[in-house]
Order: sequence, then structure tokens, then C-alpha cells
Amino acid sequence: MEILIWILLLVAVMWVFQLYMAVKQSQRFSNDLREIRLPGTTTTVGMGGYRYRGGRAFVAMAQKDGEVTGARILAGLTVFANSKPFDEIIGHKLSDLVEGRGVENQKFKVVEATKHAAKTLLEQNAQT
Repeated sequence: MEILIWILLLVAVMWVFQLYMAVKQSQRFSNDLREIRLPGTTTTVGMGGYRYRGGRAFVAMAQKDGEVTGARILAGLTVFANSKPFDEIIGHKLSDLVEGRGVENQKFKVVEATKHAAKTLLEQNAQT
């Protein structure tokens, strides 16, 4: 019985550690987004991919006048993944990115995240 308690305690500690690391990853990503948030731009984050099949990707995108002015990507299977600049889409029109043009050579999850972010920004532009 004592071994079961130790196993459950170990699982609980590992779970708390994983939650802590996920929060830290989220904070790092949020801090990285400050680089692309410039006055007069609109920023959003798109998500693509599957949780258990290859992981998810998050693409943060800033735009002004329908054109991408800054972008970062967070992709990986663990809480140790860090965001990276996504310069390949800077200067592209949002309408092109929604259709998948300009990201053809990227992984499926990155293409989907880019489309999601671009679509969200286009909808925000239509409302204003």
C-alpha cells in the first residue's frame, strides 16, 4: 500500500511540474509577441494541427492595412518549445495567406495556423 502512495505522489508532482512548465512556455510566447506588436497594428494568434498527431502549431501575426508586418511561430511537442521568427510571411497579404499562398512549403499544422490567424485578422478588418 505504501508503494501506491509513493507512485500517486510522484504522478501528482510530475503533473504540477508539467503545468508549471506550460505556464512558463505561455509567458515566454507572450513576451516574444511584444516584438511584433507595433503601434497601429492588429495582432492575433492562429492554431493548427492535432494534439496527438504531430502536435500543434501556433502562429502569431501582426498586420497593418491587410499586410503582415510581423510574425512568430511556436511549434513543438513539449513545453520546452520556443517561438521563432516567421519571416517568410512578412509582407504577404492576408487574403493570400487565407488561401494558403506563401506557405506552401511549410508543414500542415503551420499552414493551418497561418490560415486561422489571417482569417481572424481579415474578419477583424471587416468589422472596423
